[in-house]
Amino acid sequence: MRLLHLVGYRGNSAEFPENTLPALRSAIALGVRFIELDVHLSGDGVPMVCDEHQLARVTGDDDSDMSGAQMSALDVSQTNRFGERFLGTLIPSLTTALRLLEGRPEITVFVVLGRASVARFGHDQVISQVVRALKPFRSRCVLVSKDLATVHTARTRAEYPVGWVIPAYDSRTRLKYEAFKPEYLFCDRALLPARGPLWRGPWRWAVSDVSDLNTALEFANRGADFVVTRNVRALGEAMRAHAAARAAHTASMATANAVSRADGISRAEVIARATQANEETIVRREISPRATPPVRTDTTPRATITETYTADMDDERHRITMAVEA
Repeated sequence: MRLLHLVGYRGNSAEFPENTLPALRSAIALGVRFIELDVHLSGDGVPMVCDEHQLARVTGDDDSDMSGAQMSALDVSQTNRFGERFLGTLIPSLTTALRLLEGRPEITVFVVLGRASVARFGHDQVISQVVRALKPFRSRCVLVSKDLATVHTARTRAEYPVGWVIPAYDSRTRLKYEAFKPEYLFCDRALLPARGPLWRGPWRWAVSDVSDLNTALEFANRGADFVVTRNVRALGEAMRAHAAARAAHTASMATANAVSRADGISRAEVIARATQANEETIVRREISPRATPPVRTDTTPRATITETYTADMDDERHRITMAVEA
């Protein structure tokens, strides 16, 4: 099975408002090494961490002309999900959010560029503004978009690794990404066929909306490199436990192989002996020492006498020879 990585969707968005500093901090604290967040340009061109739909839910306007300062004062506590628990949680700027990466070189961020911003400002300006904010963390950021032209511009002009959120899993889409060859392909699990390997290439697959271990392992077997999830805590713990169990199994197999070569016996026999020893240990712990039968100390062999008897049974005479102790 290939190595599988977990991506925190908008941080730990199962337990905190998405795309906020608390969600990002929680994901980092839980050991997540890959985080996906959304970026939307404010009316004055400041990259802010939010999704255009998220902004529309707060402002009631699909085409908000708010400045960066105005957006940073918006409450995005998602009271419909969390009640008043996170009241006062605000939209952070991309610059502020990226400061969480200081001293954490192991973390990679997938920065998803909003289509509304691209439609309003154009590819060049959006990428220019975002890249400026990313500059201190350039080696740890990937530019992602649903818009293929935006992804192409990000690669050719900014020279960043890129990811494309594909709109469908069909032959037409395949022709496009085989020609473009992005470093990453993002796809919602609902768009993928029920079975079969994912299309192979120089890209790495990231499957979105994965919430449980069995689904994650299934996609890993099919060729996925990343699973994108809201359930950062639960799925992360399950993946770590699974990895630890596999590591222990691999170590035990390596030990069995070594013993097998040293003793000249099969690996199966080594495992069988170890299993038997474990079972005997368990059984012995359950038996009281008083139940142990007494051990004879008179170990000198005793003499035996052979005696022959004659018995009449059913009108026939039988000769019986018996050996008895003296």
